Parts: sequence; structure tokens; C-alpha cells
Amino acid sequence: MLTPSPQAVIRPFYAVGNTPATSLTRCMPQGVDADILMLGCGDVRHILYTAYAEQGFPKRKLDITACDTEEHIIARNILMLSLILDGSEATISAAQIWNIYYHTYLDEQDMHTLGLQAKKLLALSQTLQNWHQSAYGATLRFCDQETLGAVNSIWTKYTEAVAAKDTPKYTADFQSVMRKSQEYKDKVWGRSSIVYTSSRSAAPISAPIVQQLNEATERHWRTGRSSVVPSDLALFPNPMFAVAVSKNLPLAYPADPLLSFHLATAVAKLSELSPLRIRDNSGQDLRLLEAAQVQFREWANAFQRVASRTTIRFITADCFSFCHTLQHNVETRKTTAHWYRREMGFQALELAETEYSPRGQAPNTFDVIDTSNISDYNGPLNLLVSAGTLLKEAPWATLYTELMARGKVSDSKLFEALLCGHTNTVSLLLGLAPIEYWTNATAVSVVDECIMALSTTQVDPTASVKKEGLKIQCRLAWTRGKYFSASEAPTSSSLSIKPDDVATILHQVYLQMFEHENVSKFQMGSQGDRIKFMQDNSYPKYHRGSFVAFLKAVCANVQTSPSEVGRLLVERIGADRTLMLGSNHSQALCLAMSKAGLFSESWLTREIKLNNTQANFCKWRHIPEAIAVTVVIPALRWKPVCERALEQTAGLTMEANLRSVKMGVSVWHNIYSDIQVAFGTITTKNPRDDDDFTVLVREDKERWNGNSPMVVSFYTSAAALQVDIPTTKVAICLQITGQNMVVFAQMLGPTMAIFETALLDENHVFVSKHPPGQSDYPIIGSSTALPSNIGSLEIGGTSPKAVFTADVNPSTGDITSITGHIDITSETGKRLLGEKVPIKLHQASAFTINIVFGSDDLILPLSYPVPVFKDGSKTRIARKSQYVEIIAPFADPVTSSSLEDFIFPTVLTNSSYTSGTTLPATLNVPHLSLDTLPILCIDDKDRDHFLVLLATYTFSSRERRLREETIESPNSTSGLSANARLNFKESVFTMFMLASGLQGKQTGLFSITHPQRGGIHMYIFVSALRLDSANASVVLDAAILPLTLKMIANADVKTFLYILKGMVCCTLTVDDAELALWKKVLPALAERCRTWEHTSECEYRTRGAEATVPLSLEAGEQLLCSCGQGKVPKDFVALPEWEVVEQLVTRVAISPVFSSPFVESMIDTVLGQSLERQIGNKAEDGGERCLFCGRPEGDQPGGGALKKCLRCLEAKYCSPVCQKKDWKRHRSECQEADISKEM
Repeated sequence: MLTPSPQAVIRPFYAVGNTPATSLTRCMPQGVDADILMLGCGDVRHILYTAYAEQGFPKRKLDITACDTEEHIIARNILMLSLILDGSEATISAAQIWNIYYHTYLDEQDMHTLGLQAKKLLALSQTLQNWHQSAYGATLRFCDQETLGAVNSIWTKYTEAVAAKDTPKYTADFQSVMRKSQEYKDKVWGRSSIVYTSSRSAAPISAPIVQQLNEATERHWRTGRSSVVPSDLALFPNPMFAVAVSKNLPLAYPADPLLSFHLATAVAKLSELSPLRIRDNSGQDLRLLEAAQVQFREWANAFQRVASRTTIRFITADCFSFCHTLQHNVETRKTTAHWYRREMGFQALELAETEYSPRGQAPNTFDVIDTSNISDYNGPLNLLVSAGTLLKEAPWATLYTELMARGKVSDSKLFEALLCGHTNTVSLLLGLAPIEYWTNATAVSVVDECIMALSTTQVDPTASVKKEGLKIQCRLAWTRGKYFSASEAPTSSSLSIKPDDVATILHQVYLQMFEHENVSKFQMGSQGDRIKFMQDNSYPKYHRGSFVAFLKAVCANVQTSPSEVGRLLVERIGADRTLMLGSNHSQALCLAMSKAGLFSESWLTREIKLNNTQANFCKWRHIPEAIAVTVVIPALRWKPVCERALEQTAGLTMEANLRSVKMGVSVWHNIYSDIQVAFGTITTKNPRDDDDFTVLVREDKERWNGNSPMVVSFYTSAAALQVDIPTTKVAICLQITGQNMVVFAQMLGPTMAIFETALLDENHVFVSKHPPGQSDYPIIGSSTALPSNIGSLEIGGTSPKAVFTADVNPSTGDITSITGHIDITSETGKRLLGEKVPIKLHQASAFTINIVFGSDDLILPLSYPVPVFKDGSKTRIARKSQYVEIIAPFADPVTSSSLEDFIFPTVLTNSSYTSGTTLPATLNVPHLSLDTLPILCIDDKDRDHFLVLLATYTFSSRERRLREETIESPNSTSGLSANARLNFKESVFTMFMLASGLQGKQTGLFSITHPQRGGIHMYIFVSALRLDSANASVVLDAAILPLTLKMIANADVKTFLYILKGMVCCTLTVDDAELALWKKVLPALAERCRTWEHTSECEYRTRGAEATVPLSLEAGEQLLCSCGQGKVPKDFVALPEWEVVEQLVTRVAISPVFSSPFVESMIDTVLGQSLERQIGNKAEDGGERCLFCGRPEGDQPGGGALKKCLRCLEAKYCSPVCQKKDWKRHRSECQEADISKEM
């Protein structure tokens, strides 16, 4: 396998998602068919919500491949979706489907319905052909026969469970398992069960209902039902849960369906015509449930409507095995790459020929790859290596990783360590771009989670969550680097890097990848630092094979010499003594490199000895360099370790050891961490000395619950195995990590060996050419020959061509700059060089530096593959050799002016995916079907006050400082900052405050005005303020009217504009930079909510190679294409003579723009401490406390009562000093009190 794959003795069953649903197509142009890969798919919430979010968009086909390691998840999902597909033909209501899917206890009717559906599915699922020809087969498909067989077996158990529902044993067994689930929950969450991560489900209005939501979650966990049922109603354990869970597979807490939905609708006041509106007269607890069930019903109905153009393909497999098999399938159309299906078991993964052969229709590259939170457990680098190459060749193709950052409101250091090296360096080597890092802009809010993360004083001290810190959900989008540029054509070649530089970079990555082996790091810092180091490295995410997979991916993407890189790495790693066990892993590293076709050490084959009589495998006619060793561990040896792991809730990260022992002393010692584990009994085929000797395992499905031997298999080098056969010992050990030493060292001793025996022990050791279930080596990534020569990256299709090479800091292994080289080939250029005209540089965009000869006599654009910065660059001009080079450093997303207006870039694309039509594609803003989003009622200021806090935190802590400096500056007459992005955010902030009426006089009319450039350049008409709960935010549903010279020449338009002068209109004063920024952002704001299709007359198409996004930045010229003009709902706004301009406006979706938590801090130290104290004070029992310092009333110097803020009359402080210190935070929420209420 690609990772060490810790064997989880306790593996929680995540039947129900605990994060709110998001749209899987949020990055894609509307109307373009979508192929989607879900890795770690979990339940169906994202699929159902995607169907709902597609409503109103131009129709497209959806093809979703859902991969999960747990077959019970797949079985549940298919049964539930089949009930929805039955629709009006069945008498099953959405409420009954809810019960069957989410409740752990069912009544008689629901049990009967479940049993009938399971029997129906059983009859249809005997073979793949039968299923695919059934009524469900067009929509719900299987990627392979084994997945079908697994779910068929589970559905059989469902029917058996329904038949046994009245037996005492059935209920007693389930109750016993639930007690184990409760014990596991108490260890992880603590006894108080306060789930503050639920705030993300209620965002952006989480604060008022977190407590009620936690109570509802606890009640659901306790009763197994979403609502109270009569005490005399007979309830039975739901087979959808009871069949899955066991002592080793407890139900994962919280298992509350409410957390999968967008619960802000339960607390927000919505307009009467709003989608997803619920009754106002129900209690808060019932409102939470009603909000979720209304959404569930609407999502299910939407899925019914799109089912005819939707295909969902299911597979039970390890995500890395599946991805590498798909990579091989892309290249060869073969259905196996010789990977195991999962981390446990010897079943090879083989896809169905009907789906994945040349005649199959299943996709193997994707527009969207969603990886859930796999990054947390298996490392984002492994995901990028495995899944990154499966992205389609399209600018919108996006891979989403999700990290649960522990207790951090933002963490740029987390980003830097994300990929075991300088993240921008590593991602560039892989050809991927972390788009939101470079833009430092996102429409996805983490405000609610950040604030709740500060409430650590409320976490139960009995919970392990307390030790780890609360988790903030941080998403990061990765796109193909070649499409990253917002204005330049994509490149088709790769970056050139010298082998020595590649080796320098990768050596540093290697050291970070295996830092858990670095004893000196463990010994550094305080005791707290050492504990954190031990916790962070309890379950290593990489082995040497993982590193080689990364190395192969890099060599396939950049122009270098793979064999030379491999040789240099082996040499440097071999000489490095940083890692305590580095030399013990060297054999595994060399073997993995050779199997991957990168570099082969000569000793791997040279030292193989034929006709050696000391072991049977030495008598084979052909001994390959890599052979498999399979070890059988008696239950008596692994059972005690299992019991200890159960007690401590610990996983077992195992590895294989080979060592020569003479006179009790270890002579040599090799470690192999890439192992495969199963339980069962071994049989063999052919004699041991036969080349075709094969090891077979009859697996015990009881696994940890059974009493069968544990079987472990791994590859080793034949040469190493022959060094000293009589003295060689084979051991299966736990990895030496801090956690393992604490938990298991006393039991297992310093070697951490679960079992050790002699290589010649034929009862427990079997040597064959391949492990059980395999007939060839697993294929990592591309199987084609890698390039052997250094090439160069050539940008653009016209002369002169630019060649790019990376410049590497030899001490850190970071790419610090990129050298762009242009040969001057034109006669004009040669002449100007010869005449020694001055040459200067001009930054044309974040990616492009123009080389300007003389007085614009010749301009040569040099477009880099990443954002760069002209300032700090160096220029080489070779007038005789006739070339120019620019050594440009990476741009900084915070400080580089070249990225100041790089917020929501849009590019033009024309490919087979768009049917040859030129379309704008946004790169980093989620698309929204506005008419499906709830509409906020703005007449209740108390319930809308959350907007102030949300909008305030669009400004990072750095930007808030700049904002205050601008306000306080005596030289600021316009009120504008020198920073265009800050001014843009200020304008958007103002729009939300005035559109909601929370600050100033309420209005939905805004003008973008540049006093020095002709006055008003555009009008914005806000129709509604909507909840965007999938992105934890809000959005202005608006229309934009960019004024053109042609438009204002129209008499009727002039009259309308004259009428507007008498309306309440907010003037947003801008300067040149902010005006340009608005124009650059608006295409994305229009495209993200587009319900119309671009026509053949679209200006983006008809202008051909001259087309840009936006169409023009010049005053009075057309900004957006005309396709969207007039495509607004009827009665969009209530303005006199609206019909005059209705056909000229374009609908846009304006969201608050947040900084990326991977780049900047949202909450600075002082503000964070104040918020933490405020939240903590609310959790304390007893009397009032100072809002800033937390001092109890009466405890301040001089005693007496706390002093109220004279404006809101709610905030209380112990002193003027505390009030002043808290003002930066408090002013965002401070509302003038209604004195009449106080009297």
C-alpha cells in the first residue's frame, strides 16, 4: 500500500457525516458535464445537495464515482438512494426514508419497509449484468464485481436482521455494541459530549443555537431517534446500523443527521417567499429538526429530478489503490495495476471490464476530486501524488483537500509543512497549484469555527479532544498549474530542473517525511513540545515507497534525469545520519526505486546467488530482485497486543524486520514498512523450490474478533535475503513511535516485535515471487518510460519561445526563483539589441513580466508558470548571444502588489469538454444557484446581527490594522487606502451593512464612483440577501449595470439614471486600482450564478484570440459579455422604470471575501484573547464577569458593579482600561440600545 496503513483494532463506523453538505460541482462552469471522484465518500449528503444546488442551472450530466473502504457505507447509500429513486411509484415518504437511513432504532413499519427494499435489491444483485440491466442500473452502478458481492452479502444480513427483530438476542447484541460505542465515545469526546464542531453546521449563525444543537445531538445519540416517540411504541435496532457495528467497529459519535445539514435556517428569519423556510411558531429543538428535514425532502426531490442524467458508481477500495489503478487504466485501459483492494486483506483490486475496458463508459479522469478529510490521516502529499494526475486537462478541474487544523484560527506554518517541504516548491514540482494560497481570497468562511475554537475552556477535560485541541475545517483547492494563469495560454511542457537541484529538494522532503525517526527533534523544546511531537507522529503517514511514488510523480512532471536524481538521492540519503533508522530503511528505499523504474542499484541483481542450497527459493531458475516474504503469526502472539490496543484506543502501525543475529547480537537489520496484513489460514501451490510456488490465504472475515493467525506479507530484495540465510530472523514489529513505546514497550520489549522467527521456519515463513493474491508488482503512477534527458519548459506557441528553469536554495531545498529565458529571434529584436537600446521591465500581471525595448519599440511578454514579482528580480541581457533572462522571485500573496487584484480570477477555455465553445471558467469562487438559497428578512436587526461579525472578519488582522491606520491618518482625505484589495473589501463590507440596514440607512442601490474618472462607472442593484450556508457565509443577490458610452447615449437610459439620483443610493468611491479590481472580479461574480448559456454571439467567442476576461478595463467600454443581460427574475427590484434597464443588467452573486487561513491570521492575539475570555465567561457558572479580562463582579479594585457599555448597554467591564482594550473587537457587535426597552 502507499501508506503505512495503521491497523485499527478499533475502527469507528462513520455511518452519518458530521460536516454540512457542499456542492460537488461548485467549481465548474454551468452546463458542462461533470465527472466527479469522491474518495472517502461517506454518506450521501454531498450527492443529494449537489442535485439540489444544480436546480436552475443549464442541464448537464453528472457522473459520480464514490469510493470508500467500508462496504457497509456503500450498502447503506445504495439502499437509501434506491428508495428515493422509487419516488412516486412507491408509498414511502421522505420522512420514512429519513428514519431508515438515520435512526438507529426503527418502528414496525420502517423495519418492514427496509426488509422489503433489501429483498428487492438482493433479487437484482446476483451479477453485475443483472444489476446494470435493472431499473436502478442506469443510475446506480458498480465499478467491480467484488463491491457488488460485498453489498449483496450485507443486504442479505439486513433481511435476516428484520426477520430476527423480535428475538431478545438481536436487541441484546446491539445494545452490547452500543455500550462499547459509548465507552469509545467517552474516551474520545469526554462525558459531557459538547460537540463544538457542530458550529460549522449552523454557520454563519452558530452562536445562538450551539447549545440546543448539542442537546439535540446528545438526545439523538441516547435515543437513536431525531424526535421524541411515544413510550409504548415498539422500537427495534435498525439493521443498517446493527449489521455493521461490532466490538471492534463501534458507532462513531455523534452520528447525528442534523450535522449534515445547513441549520442556519432554523435561527434566521427568512422572508415569506424564501426557499427552505420553516414555521416560526415551533420550539428551537423542533426548528432544528424541521430545518434539516425540509432540506432533506427538497434535496431528495431534486435527486429524483436529475436521476435520468446522473450516474453514481460505487467501489469499496483503498483510495490510493483505486487512484493508481485508474492512473494505469488511463494509460493502458487495463483493469488492474496489481494493488491490493484495501489495507487489510489479500484481495487484488480489479475493475470491471464492462466499465473500464476500452468499451466501458466509466470515467477515469475527473473534473472534481473530493477527498473528504483523508489528508488528516494519510497526508495531503500522498493524495496529490495519487489523485492529482487524474484531474482533467481543464482549468476548472479541482482536487479538494480538507484538513482539520487543531485549535488554530489560522496557520501559515501549517501550509508550509503541508507537503513535507516548502509547499509552493513541492506543488510546482507536481504541476499543481494551491489556488487559494496565491489569491489569498476565498468566499468560504471559517469565522464561526474560529470563534468556537477559542472556547477551549468549555471542552470536557476528560476528553482526548482537550489534549489535541478543537479542530477547524480548512479546505484547500488544487488545480493543474498549467491552467493557473488568469490571462496566458496553458503550457504543455514542464519546468526544467537540474538533477542535483531536484535531489536537493527531495532530500529535504525525505527528512521531513520521516521526521518521526529524528531523535534530535524529539529532544528539542519543552515537555509540551515533545508531547506534541509524539502525538503528531503517533501514526506515520509515509514509508519509503510513499517517497518513491512522490519522486516518480515529480520526475514525470518536470524535465530532468530520473536515473541521475535517483542515484544522487541514494548517495545523499545513505550518507545522512539525521534519521535514527535511516540506514535500516535503505534496502527498502533502493528496492522501491528499482521497482518503480527510476534507478536500480547494481547490487540488487549482482549479488543474487543461484543454486544456493540453503533455502528453497534459491533453487528457482529465475530469482527476481524483489521477492515476497509471508509470515504467519499465531493468535496467541497477536491477541495480547490487540487487547492492549483496545484498552488504550490505539492503532497498530506495523512493519517487517529482517536481521541477522549471531551470538545474540544483531549484525545487520533491514526494515520494510510497506506490508500487507490479513487474518486466515495459509495454503500453498507447487513446491517451495519451484518458480511457480504460490501462497494462498483463506481469509477469516472475523479478523480481530476471530482466532485465526495473522498473516503479513512484504517485498524484500532477494540479494538481502541471501546474505546469511541460517542466521536471518524475520520479525513483525510495531513501528518505534513515541505512542507505541509508551503503550507497548513494556509488553514487547525494545525490538517491539509481535512475532519473530527464523527465515528457515517453514511453518511460519513462506518465500514466493509475489505476495498472496498478486501475480505482478504494483504499478505506481505512470508505467511508461520516464524521460532520461533534461529538457526545458517552453511557453506559448509563437516565437520567441520562453524557457524556464528553477533556481534552488541548496541549504533549504526551496525553489526561490524561476529564470525565464527568451532568445531574441526577430530582426527588430536583434537590431534593438545591437543598438544597445535600454531595456526595462514592466509587471503586466501576476504571472507576466514584459521586457520592454526602448520606448515601447518592442515588448516581449515573459509569462511564468507561477505568480512572480518584478521587484527583486534580476536581468541578464546578452546582446551578442541575443537573449534576455529574468530571474524572478515568487510573489508573496500578502506583500506583492502584483497579487493585490488577483482575487477571483477567470480564464477563457475552449476544449472538447466545452464542445468547442469558448467559455469563461472561474478558478476559485464557488458557484451558486441563487434561487435555491434562503432569503434573509432584513426587518429583524437582532436576528441579522451575525452579519456584522461575519463581515468584520473579511478583514484579516493585518488588514484591520491597515484599515485603522487609514481611518486615523491625517493625510487621508478620500478615506481610501493605498491597498486596492483593502478598499474593495471595505466597499463590499459597506454593501452588506447597508443592504441589511444594520449600519446606516438601508438601501439596495449602490454606485461605483470614481470622481476623477468621470463619476459613476456602474450601478449595483441588490435584490435580496441570501444565506450561503454550504460556504458558511451570505451572499448578495444583485444585478450589475456597467455604464458604457453606447448605453448612456440612449434617452430612456438617461431618464432612468436621472430617476436614480432621487433614490437612496450609496456611493462607493473608488480609485483607479479599485475600479480595475471591480472589473476583474465581476466576471467571476456573474459566472458563478449563471442560469443561462453563452450563445454563439458571445463576445468571449466572437472576439477570438483578442478576447479577454473582462472584455475591457477601459472606461465606457463593455465589461461583461451580453449573454447574461436581462437574465434576471421577474420583479427583481422595485424601481421606477426598471424595465428600461432590465435587459441591460447582469445578475451577480457578491459574497464577503475572506483571507485564506493558510496565509493570514483572521483573529490577532489581543482580539483572540478577548473573544476567548468572552466565550469562556459565558460558560462559567455564577455571576457577571468583565467581558475582557473575565474578572468576577465585585472582584475589581474598589469593588462595586461592572460598568455597562453606554452604547449597547449589554457589554460589561471592570474598568475603563478593559473597555478600551476590548473596543477593537466589541465595536463590530455593538448596537445602540433601544432605550424604551430598558425603561
